[in-house]
Amino acid sequence: MTNHRFLQFDVFTDKAFAGNPLAVFPEAEGISDERMMQIAREMNLSETVFVLEPNGEDERVLRRLRIFTPAREIPFAGHPVVGTWNALAREGVVPIPDGGSGWQRIYHEVGVGVLPVDIEFKEGQPVQVVMTQGEFKILDEIDDSQEQAELARALGLAREDLDESLPIQVITTGLSCLAVPVRSLADLRDCRINSTLLAEIYTRHGGTGVHAFTRETLDVGASRAHARFFAPADNIPEDPATGSACGALGAYLAYHGGLNLEPEDGRYKFVMEQGDFIHRPSRINLDVKGEKGRVEEVRVGGPSVLVASGEVMF
Repeated sequence: MTNHRFLQFDVFTDKAFAGNPLAVFPEAEGISDERMMQIAREMNLSETVFVLEPNGEDERVLRRLRIFTPAREIPFAGHPVVGTWNALAREGVVPIPDGGSGWQRIYHEVGVGVLPVDIEFKEGQPVQVVMTQGEFKILDEIDDSQEQAELARALGLAREDLDESLPIQVITTGLSCLAVPVRSLADLRDCRINSTLLAEIYTRHGGTGVHAFTRETLDVGASRAHARFFAPADNIPEDPATGSACGALGAYLAYHGGLNLEPEDGRYKFVMEQGDFIHRPSRINLDVKGEKGRVEEVRVGGPSVLVASGEVMF
């Protein structure tokens, strides 16, 4: 029998039993691809991460991450990166800054390539992880009125509930999603998805899920959007905090001039809300460099809380 240790975190929250749960296997060498998939199904969380030694091709890389949903391996995701590096910082993998407080930049490898991660320490403990995401791209758009009505129906809404001031587009900073603007927080709250129809629509357009959002928010201050993420094709009815999708959505809002916000030194800094309607409130910090019509860099961050640890035996 082989035992493999795991840690479970709630990500994009500073309180247990909120945010997005994540399982991290910090020493995953020797676990086969098939076994990783089986473990991810057994954990039954939106993502499970297996941490491996670097492959040696880039000497900057500290660790290599493989990310699995209950259905498949994916090349990139947000809350798995943020939660995993909080875990690895606690495990002593990340050098602590002199004096115990400050920022430490490391590089890691995921399916989309080598990317930087910045970790903030206070008194020797990680308090925030900020990931730099990939290039923002618009991959497709749903501009046909009949298909828009079909999409609204798949969300349990009327076409009139969609916010026509912004486009419905497949966007990505590493993992594609279909961004669907909704007029109000009340309409977003009332979404009741048709899983089969919704999955058929977003996969048809090359998305891995639907990120429905409104620019109405629950919190005042830094919040600029409230979102819900649905990925039924990956057996994820609703994800409480989706860092990859929020990164792409933050870039989309900056690109389309959809933020009621003045940039500071060319950067938009704001908060995305998610998870409240499924009792897992999450707050994702966004830092987007660029302007209307041009996005240069997307950074996503937040805290994580350790809630459980154990072993998988097989």
